[in-house]
Amino acid sequence: MKNILIFPFLSISTGHHHVADALQAELESQGLTAEKIDIFSHTYRRLEKLSSDAYLKWIQYFPKTYSSIYRLLACGQYQNDKRYTMYEWLFTQQMRQILKEKQPDVAFCTHALPSYLLNRLKPEYPNMKVVNVYTDFFVNQLWGRENIDHHFVPIMDVKMQLMSEGIDQKNIYLTGIPVHRMFEMGSADTGQHHPPYTIIITGGSMGVGGILKWVQYLSPGGNILYKILCGRNEKLYCYVKSLRHPFIEAIPYLHSKAEMNRLYDQAAGIMTKPGGVTISECLQKRLPVFIYHALPGQEEMNLNLLKEKKLVTDMRNWDMQEAEERIAAFFQSNEQVKEYEKHVNGYLGEIADWKMEDVLKRII
Repeated sequence: MKNILIFPFLSISTGHHHVADALQAELESQGLTAEKIDIFSHTYRRLEKLSSDAYLKWIQYFPKTYSSIYRLLACGQYQNDKRYTMYEWLFTQQMRQILKEKQPDVAFCTHALPSYLLNRLKPEYPNMKVVNVYTDFFVNQLWGRENIDHHFVPIMDVKMQLMSEGIDQKNIYLTGIPVHRMFEMGSADTGQHHPPYTIIITGGSMGVGGILKWVQYLSPGGNILYKILCGRNEKLYCYVKSLRHPFIEAIPYLHSKAEMNRLYDQAAGIMTKPGGVTISECLQKRLPVFIYHALPGQEEMNLNLLKEKKLVTDMRNWDMQEAEERIAAFFQSNEQVKEYEKHVNGYLGEIADWKMEDVLKRII
């Protein structure tokens, strides 16, 4: 039996963990087991909680500062010899200890930091395969490159970037951002929806982002039924419930992917932030995506590419009082719906060559 590890980072429920869960479910469907390990909480449990809280406060209260520092440190041209000495000092010995204890045959990285560490350590463990599984629509500088065995990439642009950096094409799999296999079952048909259109609003499960502001400005006119996914954000859930509005519904934390999949199937579209996993789920379900807010850093970078590919509609500068009218007009326009479907089908066609189950069988 193969010994398989999956490395996300931080314990907060981010796309890194959702992708790790999707990989774990796919491996289990093939009779394999994989263990998830977050090296931060594994090593510095108390410090990890403080760091997670600090990160959430930073992006909430000082977004421009975070964005500037993220672009400075993580974006730009990749350099093979660039070192992140603080990360190495904090985590290298702990990663060595994990590898000694677990002796993995395959290690999947769904976050750049463990990828960086394993890229540095790989020459010490020549029999271990290391796989980068990218969780956004771009690749920052921290991700390891030269000693990584395989790359699961989200979009053709990233494949071309990695090839330009010297990665062998045969080691790159255009899989899209992995989503749980539950979301690949069936698809939403935008042509069959009629008013009132069901629109999911999500992106507030951690209490950051502009979701509360959007909800406060909603003025339903009867064309749209808004279903607000509140996650574990109690403040948001209580506020939406207090409205007692027939066209605004609060959805508490959903405990299963099946529940979320049913909600997707009921919806005509979604208003969200451009997180890689959420967007990928919506693309799989062919749900039109309207972006109302983008967190600094990764989400800003995602949004730039998604807009360029015409896979989402940016509504951040819309007059909030006119938003419902404009969304309803989209669904009432065959031309706009067909144009959207053309771009989404083009993207899904790009990533159709490799099914996740086939890639995993090939490399394990």
